[in-house]
Amino acid sequence: MFSQKIEVTANFVEANSGSKQVNFVGNVNIWQDPYNWMKANKATVYFDDANQTKQYEAIGNASFEMKDKNGHYKGKANSFKHLVKESIYVMQGNAEVNDLKNKRFLSGDTIDVNMKTGFASVRSQNKKPVKFIFELNKK
Repeated sequence: MFSQKIEVTANFVEANSGSKQVNFVGNVNIWQDPYNWMKANKATVYFDDANQTKQYEAIGNASFEMKDKNGHYKGKANSFKHLVKESIYVMQGNAEVNDLKNKRFLSGDTIDVNMKTGFASVRSQNKKPVKFIFELNKK
């Protein structure tokens, strides 16, 4: 979800130009290319005053893949947000992210990834531990 053409399919769509958002319900697929997509039970796309996409929000059984020159991630969560201009991704609820570029795995209640800076944070609630798995390079 970086720019170019985005294709969205769903069982139902509801749009209101006054609210600057479009709601998609049922078998939602948001697709840009084979490496940038998300799927969920429900999704909302938000637009700014210039009618440019400012945020994607996927809710319910959300899965995704995102790739650019700085990183390549694939994962799932109960909900997923993409703040377009900031290139920030927020995964919440049973979040799991595979960092395919750096061969790392993250899991926790909330995972934030900033694709511009490469910064990622993982938080957990209810005294549940976060998980970080990485490979060691053998010499």
